[in-house]
Amino acid sequence: MKFPRTILTCGVAIVAAAALSACGSGTTTTTTTATAAPGANAKISNGMKTAVGRTVKMGAQNGSGQTGTATIVTKGTGVMVTVTVSNEPKGASEPAHIHLGTCSKLIPAPWKPLSNVVKGVSTTTVPGVTVAQLTGKTKYAINVHKSLAMLKVYVSCGGI
Repeated sequence: MKFPRTILTCGVAIVAAAALSACGSGTTTTTTTATAAPGANAKISNGMKTAVGRTVKMGAQNGSGQTGTATIVTKGTGVMVTVTVSNEPKGASEPAHIHLGTCSKLIPAPWKPLSNVVKGVSTTTVPGVTVAQLTGKTKYAINVHKSLAMLKVYVSCGGI
């Protein structure tokens, strides 16, 4: 009966070695990419600093073809919102805001202004706002407008 016991001991040793090698020896960080589930809370890594955040899928509106993502991460006593859209017209400067409501039922008055989307990107630090506030019971959306002269024409929107 020594033979089966030796096999069992070897099997346990192999499983233990595999488990330890899977753990690795360094620190791992979790990152969020554009393929993350829309609206999912995630840890978004920036080098060694990690903050809780949210990734929002931006959908095209009014035939604009402008899709993309927005990321919201804690920064100091506020949040940093980065909107990235594709298919923005060359030379455009598109106003962006956080609005109360949803993309299908948006409150027209902006709740918080964001930097204009230029060359497909807008990055804004919004003081006094938290990720928890934006992801709580009240609904918020990030909206991109065609231009300052055409604020009523929405080209992209994402529900937070």
